[in-house]
Amino acid sequence: MPIFRFLKRRWLLSRPFPEDWLRVLEQKIPVYKRLPQNLKEKLKQRITIFLDEKKFEGCGGMEMTDEKRLMIAAYACILILEETSDYYGDLQSILVYPDDYVAPVHDEGEGGIVSVGYESRKGEYWGMGSIVLSWKDIERNLYTYKDGQNLIYHEFSHLLDDRYGLTAGISETGEAIRDDEWSRILAKTYRRLIKNSRMGRGHLLDPYGAQHPAELFSVATEAFFEQPAEVKRSLPDLYNLFRSFYQLDPASW
Repeated sequence: MPIFRFLKRRWLLSRPFPEDWLRVLEQKIPVYKRLPQNLKEKLKQRITIFLDEKKFEGCGGMEMTDEKRLMIAAYACILILEETSDYYGDLQSILVYPDDYVAPVHDEGEGGIVSVGYESRKGEYWGMGSIVLSWKDIERNLYTYKDGQNLIYHEFSHLLDDRYGLTAGISETGEAIRDDEWSRILAKTYRRLIKNSRMGRGHLLDPYGAQHPAELFSVATEAFFEQPAEVKRSLPDLYNLFRSFYQLDPASW
């Protein structure tokens, strides 16, 4: 880490956490109330640095406020509470739209024929230093936080997957192509979700995770933090896997 950044972070953490920020955490971030005190303090430190180092941009007429930045930072930093991280070092910008946005899509079919179209999206990780989010969907998740969905967890977990190659050991058909516990458990969960989705059966995890191993990891991350007791009960192997990776035990909060 450059010495300037190290010193800047030390200076930031030496200052009191703003009272108006604390009120937002207590009133707008349900998970904050459940955190043990030591993790509350760690989260405030993570947020302080995250907000200083990341650029937020409102798109499509979206007006960014300190409260919106703080709410996004809080959930993004939950994922790295116990990581000796560089605060998503590859991430530079968080782009926020007021609602779902339209993005171009390029699909290559048989014979190499490429079709170009557009589709509506709630968010995405571009893999080029940016994450895109829909504020309407963030708010919807906050008001219905027991549904197991959280757009911020979802998109930021894609960044972690990209950085650490977490789903690189799983084929798109659900085969474990690496002989390790992580890949085997994720592949098994992915295959089960695909099967249930095809047969119209319910599953604790969002069926969107059946689209690709990377989506499975992200919807599983959402459920791990949003519905930890249910995941621990229904998918104990997956819960233990994620508890080890995130070094957190949300079912105990």
